[in-house]
Amino acid sequence: MVWWALGLGGLTVVAVLGWYAWSLTRQVRALESETAASREDAAQSIVILIGSYLDAQVDRSECLLRIRVLLDGRFPEWSQHLESQSLLTVSDHILAMPYGEARAKLDGETRRAQDGARRQLLQMHEPELARELTQLKEWITQ
Repeated sequence: MVWWALGLGGLTVVAVLGWYAWSLTRQVRALESETAASREDAAQSIVILIGSYLDAQVDRSECLLRIRVLLDGRFPEWSQHLESQSLLTVSDHILAMPYGEARAKLDGETRRAQDGARRQLLQMHEPELARELTQLKEWITQ
């Protein structure tokens, strides 16, 4: 009788652990699915932003920052797929400048000087940026 009770207790423990393992596996699969969907959404957004940038439909410095944030957040390996580092260089410089509320607090002269610096930076790297963004678009859509 004792052996039977121990066997039933052991079977119960195995069943509970099996259910727990199945539950964890299901949660991991759901999380992986959400992550894949989020990555796909980010990829679509990046492709749209790149098209807008290349067609000069948006403010280019703002567009580069949006592209950079999406790339850093969902594709940490993105910079390894570029022949040069213009996008990284330009976006780093733009990110170092105040934006949002901090930019709004600047006096007009400082804002104009920073706008000029952004335009000059974008002009200096324009051919490389277009080439790199085209490479990124091809890489993301693979």
